[in-house]
Amino acid sequence: MHLRNLKFSNRWMFNRVMCQEEVCREVLGAVLGIPIGEIRYLNAEQAKEPAAASRGIRMDVFAREDGRVYDVEMQLAHERHIGRRLRYYQAAIDATELGEGEGYEELPESFVIFIGAVDFLGAGKPLYTIERMCLEDSAVSIGDDSHWIVLNASAAELVADPVLRDLLHYVRTERAEGPLSRQIDSFVERYNQDREWVTRVLTYEQDTEMRCRQARAEGLEEGMEKGMEKGMEKGMDQFGGLVSYLIDEGRLDDAKRAAADASYRDLLLAEFEVGGGC
Repeated sequence: MHLRNLKFSNRWMFNRVMCQEEVCREVLGAVLGIPIGEIRYLNAEQAKEPAAASRGIRMDVFAREDGRVYDVEMQLAHERHIGRRLRYYQAAIDATELGEGEGYEELPESFVIFIGAVDFLGAGKPLYTIERMCLEDSAVSIGDDSHWIVLNASAAELVADPVLRDLLHYVRTERAEGPLSRQIDSFVERYNQDREWVTRVLTYEQDTEMRCRQARAEGLEEGMEKGMEKGMEKGMDQFGGLVSYLIDEGRLDDAKRAAADASYRDLLLAEFEVGGGC
């Protein structure tokens, strides 16, 4: 019987490989172009195990270096609201970084990095670095020390740096041709030999897909009832979009509750700005 293996682009394989500190340092160094020191993981069990408890927002790889924090996400599917998602992850990081009585100057420098298989921002760039700036004078420094980076593996060949080009090329093709991709691929092969873990991941993903189908079916029924009052098509489209976002965020219980609780559904529609809020 053919055994299904997980690719590096699978979020659980990505998480587990990136929990190898030497790999994580190399990836961060290639993306950011800065030296990376010793890394401490803040969500290692959540990152590696699909059934692990969540911190409220499920980050792929959340790590700390002296004075810096990093959130690194693997995103294969197209994300229509990448800017809002970056904003949400940034808020989730900042909300947990200050203790009682600490001043804003205690906030660490932070990096939210999305590694994508497609071009989320549509300008054909392999790498987008997003910083807050003053529109009236771009020379004015805001000094918030937060950085958002979006990578587009489909444009890997446009990258000048050979290490980053190797990384993005591997994400897109699964062909290990350079030192970093070969290092990553060796861990991918090793972890695929852990069939108990692979089975847990596949079972979790199958269960998630089943829940998604069930939630969509319930959403269609709910949307039809709602559509009789406010427009059938709009109701179904809104709920279908909401379920997609909730599934992407791993919020399956919220998707199930939204199918039965109209008030809670409206709150979630507002949170994700689905429908009238778009």
